Amino acid sequence: MRAQDDLDGTQPAAVPPADDGIAIPISMSRTRIKLLAFVLLAVLSYISDSPEWLTAVLILTGAAIPLALFVLGGAEFVRELFLLPPRPVPPITIRKDDLI
Repeated sequence: MRAQDDLDGTQPAAVPPADDGIAIPISMSRTRIKLLAFVLLAVLSYISDSPEWLTAVLILTGAAIPLALFVLGGAEFVRELFLLPPRPVPPITIRKDDLI
């Protein structure tokens, strides 16, 4: 038998309330500095004839930073990381038939 609270129709009894997840604060300036550091270390490693595995690890770590931001926040975070302007929202299109 259903309880009186279940009969108001606001939320079924078997469905838990929606959870928006955990908000993770990310400092883009710190992330940019870390990305720049890994890229510079990878370049220095390549120039100074360091072991190939070290250069590969530095390159893969540098590539993992934008990938991790994409997983956390989507393309908006990656655009912000590389200081790209936000994508413009397309205007509402008007067809000729709508004007008549």
